[in-house]
Amino acid sequence: MPLFRTESRLCAALLLVSIIASAFRPVNSDKGKMRLRGISTAASKTVISYNADKSIAALLTIDQTTESGYTATRIPVYKDGRLIRVFVTDEESSQAPVLFSSFEYSDKGRIRRIIYYLEGAVHGYDSLAYNANGQISARYFFNDTQDGIAFENNNCQLYTWNNKGNIITIENMGRVNRKLPFMLSSTTTYTYDDHPNAQHSIPSLCYLTDIAAENMSANNIITETITPATGDNSIVKHYSYEYNADRYPARITARYAVDDEMMVTDLEWD
Repeated sequence: MPLFRTESRLCAALLLVSIIASAFRPVNSDKGKMRLRGISTAASKTVISYNADKSIAALLTIDQTTESGYTATRIPVYKDGRLIRVFVTDEESSQAPVLFSSFEYSDKGRIRRIIYYLEGAVHGYDSLAYNANGQISARYFFNDTQDGIAFENNNCQLYTWNNKGNIITIENMGRVNRKLPFMLSSTTTYTYDDHPNAQHSIPSLCYLTDIAAENMSANNIITETITPATGDNSIVKHYSYEYNADRYPARITARYAVDDEMMVTDLEWD
């Protein structure tokens, strides 16, 4: 659905590290009139707390699929207005929060590398490239090898933006090994409404959740179409919205192509 995906278990979040990467925008460049406080579905609830400068202080996720429930928290750390680290913890942890990711910046103030950790050791990173407008144009995924010495890059994503600040295509590229050229595996295309996107108004949110068009684009996704490189059997997802007085989504209804599955998400604002 066009809202960030939070994992219900800390271990799953640590293993799925490639979901957190993006073009950098300053933490304090909140363009929205309102702040997103809560996201609720039938399966989970996420609560966002903020610092005085509007940067995110913590992201608490409550898994509601079990009788006892489950909570996990992602904690960002800032320096001189920049996000520099993200820590994670959960209710089952007997230790202090552990390091999840850290960020390296270019001379232009853009994130050039996002480093991911597992049990305190680096086990992957994302390398980012930008277009002339300072928007992410490519993301290269580097994973540690079995010998634990080198890092391999066999996957990347290429982004195309329109003049409204929306990602309109993502090309997913892959290769068997680094001696071969990248080949297109699938393309995701998007269409949008003309209402402001909740996630886009909170730039640092994408680093704590999912880096995707739904977090970086200026407007809200109406359709998401995934097409294999063969061009056959495209998968289409449709999204509809109920808006509040400030034109932000208050409820999102997602309809998936498989079995016409439907999911409803409620958003809380202040």
